[in-house]
Amino acid sequence: MLDNNQNIKTVISLGYFDSVHNGHRKVISTARKYADEKNAKLVVFTFGGNLKAVLRGEDEKSVYMPNEREILLKELGADEIYFAPVDFNFLSIGKLAFLNLLNRKYNICCYVSGTDYRFGKFGKGNVDDIKRFAGEKGQDVIIVDDVEYGDKKISTTRIKKLLESGDVKGANVLLGKPYFISGTVFEDRKIGHELGFPTVNINLTEDKFRLKDGVYQGRVNLDGKSYKTVINYGARPTFNLNEKLVEAHVIGFNGCLYGKEIILYVDAFIREIQKFKSRDELMAQLAKDCLTAGENDYD
Repeated sequence: MLDNNQNIKTVISLGYFDSVHNGHRKVISTARKYADEKNAKLVVFTFGGNLKAVLRGEDEKSVYMPNEREILLKELGADEIYFAPVDFNFLSIGKLAFLNLLNRKYNICCYVSGTDYRFGKFGKGNVDDIKRFAGEKGQDVIIVDDVEYGDKKISTTRIKKLLESGDVKGANVLLGKPYFISGTVFEDRKIGHELGFPTVNINLTEDKFRLKDGVYQGRVNLDGKSYKTVINYGARPTFNLNEKLVEAHVIGFNGCLYGKEIILYVDAFIREIQKFKSRDELMAQLAKDCLTAGENDYD
């Protein structure tokens, strides 16, 4: 059953917003500004699952999972997020049926999207269809131009290529905010603690797009304070552990985080993952990594 929001004037921002990059941010900030001017609420429409995996195949991964997109979209001013289901029934809705569905759910005064927004069955709907539909209802439409960087359109595909190569600094420029990984800290073997470099460990979600394996500099906010971190993203060959996870040493933090949800912001690539001959050799390198992470500032 659809919610009854017909008494609340609504601006709806349309997109997948899979990486919430600077182009997406422009769409949402434009919608937020219009909503403020009209004393309306801002609803961001997106999908609650991995849309591209359903449409293109199992190998498609998301830069941000739905819960991570929710964090970013709310930071940008979304009052409500409409997470549409990624299933056959919803994806089979025709373009006009889709727009009618939105209008039954919300009292829409304006639609805001990028130039290439597609919707409805087989993606047959486009911005011209929105303009025609809105024109008949007396609603406004704002189409936001693409955002470019380096004379090329910012896209999730560009960002994925940068992350895949380890150029997280380059990806962060296009994202508009440092790339992050979220998850629940679990208790592992405590080898890091034995070495004098205790770590927090997070499993990688199956649908999460993978960074290049490596050691990175990052940050985490804990109890209102920002701590620099050294993040191992991938396997741990020194201990013959091939399972890939996120293992982070939080510099200067001594508390227990087991069972807590945390967000690790990734700022820069430090080095490749290596297999060390001894624990002493590994400890010496970890000390160097901490110095590198502690000295550089990417805020």
